[in-house]
Amino acid sequence: MKKIFRMIIFSAMAIFLTSLWNKGFLIENDFIVYFKASLIIALVYYLIVPITKIILLPLNILTLGLVSIIFYGVLFYLVFNNIGLITIKAWHFDGGRFLNFILMPMDINYLTNIFLSSFSISTIINLLEKIL
Repeated sequence: MKKIFRMIIFSAMAIFLTSLWNKGFLIENDFIVYFKASLIIALVYYLIVPITKIILLPLNILTLGLVSIIFYGVLFYLVFNNIGLITIKAWHFDGGRFLNFILMPMDINYLTNIFLSSFSISTIINLLEKIL
């Protein structure tokens, strides 16, 4: 029970942090919507991800993890395209600076934004699990 509750909190934090930097990742500022979305992500990461890690292990070894990134992007698309709690759309990144690196402005299309969002959420959840 404690692990599921932590996963729901981590998912909510990941959704919030992703919506801060990704302007194409839109979610309503409503507690119920955040709770439903974080509950769905927590269930996916608690139930489906461990099974897929075992099943996709040989392919992940051969492709250095590319198969799992593609699988999580497709899973993210299927879950949130059908439910409608989170809207993902194309957006224009204005560019900026990060640790003496200049990030150029670019247009990010819909498909790329799905993979960026799923990568961001899974990375944040994994980092929070490692830290706490």
